[in-house]
Amino acid sequence: MSVKARLYGGLLFIVLCLFSTGASAHSTPNNMTEVVQGKNGFMYFASHEGLYKYDGYHFALIEALPAQWVYALTTNADKSMLYAASNGHIYAYDVLTGNVKQFAEVTSKDMAVNGQHVYAATSKGVEVLSKKSAGNLQALVGQTVLKVLSHDGQVYALTNTGLWHLNLNHQRQLIKMPIHSGLIAAVGDRLYIAHEQTLYSYDLITEQVHKTSLNTTPSAMTIYKNSYLAMAMAGEVRLYSTLDKQFVSGVLNKSKLFFNSVYADSQSNLWAVADNEYEIISQDLNQFNLPLVSRYNVLGKDNQSLLMGTDSGVYRFVQRQFVAMDALNNALSQEQSSEITSIASDKVTLVGTTNGLYVWQNEQLSRLANGYILGIEKIAGCWLVSTSGQGVIVIDDNLAIEKVLNIDSGLAANEVLATNKFEHLLYISTSKGLSVYNVKTGNMSHSLTTQAGKVSKVTMLDNSVYVAAYGGGLYKQTNNGFKLLVSPRFITDLAVFNGSLYIATTNGLFTLVDETVVAIPHTEKQYFGANSLMAYNGAMYAVSNNGLLGLSNTNLQNDKPVLVSSMSVNDASLNALNDVQQASQMTLHFSNFDYALTQYYDYQYSHNGGAWINLNEPVVHFSQLNEGEHSLVVRRRT
Repeated sequence: MSVKARLYGGLLFIVLCLFSTGASAHSTPNNMTEVVQGKNGFMYFASHEGLYKYDGYHFALIEALPAQWVYALTTNADKSMLYAASNGHIYAYDVLTGNVKQFAEVTSKDMAVNGQHVYAATSKGVEVLSKKSAGNLQALVGQTVLKVLSHDGQVYALTNTGLWHLNLNHQRQLIKMPIHSGLIAAVGDRLYIAHEQTLYSYDLITEQVHKTSLNTTPSAMTIYKNSYLAMAMAGEVRLYSTLDKQFVSGVLNKSKLFFNSVYADSQSNLWAVADNEYEIISQDLNQFNLPLVSRYNVLGKDNQSLLMGTDSGVYRFVQRQFVAMDALNNALSQEQSSEITSIASDKVTLVGTTNGLYVWQNEQLSRLANGYILGIEKIAGCWLVSTSGQGVIVIDDNLAIEKVLNIDSGLAANEVLATNKFEHLLYISTSKGLSVYNVKTGNMSHSLTTQAGKVSKVTMLDNSVYVAAYGGGLYKQTNNGFKLLVSPRFITDLAVFNGSLYIATTNGLFTLVDETVVAIPHTEKQYFGANSLMAYNGAMYAVSNNGLLGLSNTNLQNDKPVLVSSMSVNDASLNALNDVQQASQMTLHFSNFDYALTQYYDYQYSHNGGAWINLNEPVVHFSQLNEGEHSLVVRRRT
């Protein structure tokens, strides 16, 4: 983010990429009822004290609206306009300009925008309001309306007598039943009504109704990712699959609060709002508690799911839950196998343990090799099994041992930690360095034998070989050998995902950017000591001894721009650039609007090209600025 300013006799002219209008700083609002996101990226909270804007760090009261109870809040289709119902009036608020106008005199506790009209739920029906002209067009239904919904160009109302379909020309009742309170949402050709402890699904094509029993009455409900209902029920936020017609996950939230509303933003975060608190639930960044604490956990995958090996057997990770593979685990127990060290699957599943290699095929377990197994890779139609004392065991597709690469074959050591093959060269990580086996000639050569010592992992990215030396950091192969990069010392795994190298360490996860090792911001401060990495189904997973972390493309990116979110001059909020007069003080708040991860970002600023200065919070304050041009650059601290 950069800001340029020129001071002339105290008059300040500022050019910036985004700024707040008509807002003053505030702590977390009290008695919050709803939240929506505007086109500008800000989150807007309705509360008993007025309408607040939030940038991930700072709450700001929208001063142009009355500081009174906001009963209802909604947006138009492109989210450029907010409609707030407060104290018997409906206000239209332009989130881009900050302009506010009193839209109508209506007391409403729910609203929906459809085309050029606003539909307001009242105790006497649905008031239809034109967005272009003042006044009410007409009232529909003529009874107490609890909720209104705009979906696919149509408007639906939940009233005390049931579900209605509305437009300006007619009104038709779809479901007849007494309702004293309820929620409504829509996905595709279905409407969903939550009433007491029942979820009703109404098919708009067949007009059939399907019922699902709930354990408790939902207090809030919203659509998530176009196929789920996110429901708040007795302090729990859960996902209901509209395709499978069942709940598909455990509890998503951490705090046990009575939530007034739930809302999905543009980053696939769920916002659960209680009276005086809120929780952001990120579905692209998830840490899952494991079913048990294990000394060392490893990840694998097959064509059904992600797999995890532990001290106590193998688990599938299905629908955000761990499911024990009981048949396999019972068979392993009968073999008196110990800790699982590696898993790989291709037609059959190979399981490495501390006392042998096993194959799981057709619900039968058989032993292929003895000894301590450290890794399994399927390369060029063969299984390459890394062992603690036998070197590399090469097993063909028929599960027969083809050859063994060991010290007699020229390996640096028989303790092999990992293998990887690039073209006709097989790279073998051992406890005494890196050995390279030429598949065509059968010759063995060595690299990093004395330079790095124990080489734990090896991988390739963009035709470059990268090697992790445990306790020695990350090396990149060059024309002159291997170059040590500035990196964490204790690397436990390497993985390539979507064209980038990801690095697991005992102190968080990292990625490689232009030969610079950069911390993934939401992992290093959790001290997430990962044992194993695995790319699966469009996401990167990392497992530690007690947790599984799932990262999607969205939050693996760490280059979100930093933008100015609010600005004040002489302790007064800035409404427009031409409002600035005799500036002696200037305060800038900023954010990257990465709401789920704000606590993991640190920032620096540079004034007039000077040194980078660390910030404890995302705000810069200046006083007694000299006349002339000033420049300010803010960046995320690397």
